[in-house]
Amino acid sequence: MKKWKKISLFVCVFAFVRELRPIEPFYAAYMTSPIVNITLTQTSRDVYAIGAYSCFGLIIIVFLITDYLKYKPVLIMDGICGIIAYCSIIGHPSLLRMQIGQVFYGFFFSSEVAYFGYLYAMTDDKRYYQRITGQARAACLSGKFLSSLFAQLVSFVNGSVPYVELVYLSVFGMFFSTVWAFLMPNVTNSVYFHNERSESIDQPTPAVSNSTSFTGESKIIQDIESQPSKIKMTNKEINKNKSLGQVLLYLKKDFIRSYSDPYVRKLCLWWAFAFGAYVQVYTYINVLYTYVLDLNEDSHFTLYNGAAESLNTLIGAIAAYSIGKLELNWFKVGDLFLGIGSILAGIVLLGCFYTRTMWFIYAFYIIYGCLYQTMLTVAESEVAKRLSRDSYGLVFGFNSFIALFLHTLMTYGIVQGHIISVSTIQQFLIYAVYYMSIGALFLIFSIKNYFSSGSTVSFIECKQ
Repeated sequence: MKKWKKISLFVCVFAFVRELRPIEPFYAAYMTSPIVNITLTQTSRDVYAIGAYSCFGLIIIVFLITDYLKYKPVLIMDGICGIIAYCSIIGHPSLLRMQIGQVFYGFFFSSEVAYFGYLYAMTDDKRYYQRITGQARAACLSGKFLSSLFAQLVSFVNGSVPYVELVYLSVFGMFFSTVWAFLMPNVTNSVYFHNERSESIDQPTPAVSNSTSFTGESKIIQDIESQPSKIKMTNKEINKNKSLGQVLLYLKKDFIRSYSDPYVRKLCLWWAFAFGAYVQVYTYINVLYTYVLDLNEDSHFTLYNGAAESLNTLIGAIAAYSIGKLELNWFKVGDLFLGIGSILAGIVLLGCFYTRTMWFIYAFYIIYGCLYQTMLTVAESEVAKRLSRDSYGLVFGFNSFIALFLHTLMTYGIVQGHIISVSTIQQFLIYAVYYMSIGALFLIFSIKNYFSSGSTVSFIECKQ
């Protein structure tokens, strides 16, 4: 088996088992059940909010220790933190115990960047980036699908949602992911702390005309890459083990080099803002289910949260895998694709605001998940193809940092009501307007790109 296939297999299995957390679709319902017995407001403002703050506070720390420890130990810690997070809600937990568990959940959530960083650090050929991105994303979504489907089937068989059993199964899933992380191959070199790296002097990047065809675009890249001496000069070798000062210097250089490409900046803008809203929607959709159910005063309605989540992830996985194999000139059509997709995502979230029928809310959430996962796969793979491998973890980490900052800001200002006080269902109106604004911006980018296609733009694919 080729190395890239082997590494992709290891990461896909890890991503799959990491999502075997069947309590997730019913988390809010579990919080308000007689077992835990806290209110829906406490769930949103006192439990979920701590997780949001923890994610934001830990993302930079996780990024730095991921590189220093060379990925694998962080993957192991990821599983251990997941075990602690779900053990904290076993039995009749106090509010303080659940909040402490949310701190560990913050590390668990923030560590997603670690296994994507591991994937790209172990894959030498960037030609496979789009494919392995789609495979890893599909594996992650497939794990969510089976986990949610299992939770729903168990609920059907049991006649009600077996909350306690689902929590224990979630702990087991985290244990299995920890064991699998131990079995994954070691990374010999990391990007910053443990790497034989040259101090380089970046020369001005020549501007090239954007080709109107995919073939022409590839030829331009090949012509540029055939003359590396014009782009980069090396003047001395640096020792393999780096000091903190050297690491910070490399971080600064990689940051400037990576985000100097306007195309990368534009994709990262969509990525960070869309991901921030996605975390909000994913976190509070279960709160919305319980809120609407209480609003309708329908005590006989059977929750289908697991079925909705399973369909959401199944369709999203198929879409992510399919888009990963689709060869289009995304440089030309990407803005239009992200613009239309974001507006459609806003429209279906607007449907969640207007309807009081649970079946429609389930359907809208499924459509939203499919749209988001498809667009995310395109954005991730396109960014990956235009970065050096050394810079990939930095860009992913920074995008996640901005996304979690937005998530934290929305949690503080909207969910906890420090800026504007709204109900759970009104939150989804804000999310809808948010996505439609992103879509409108990218449609403007698309129109601008269409009318300026003859102008000179910088279009460089960085060498590894």
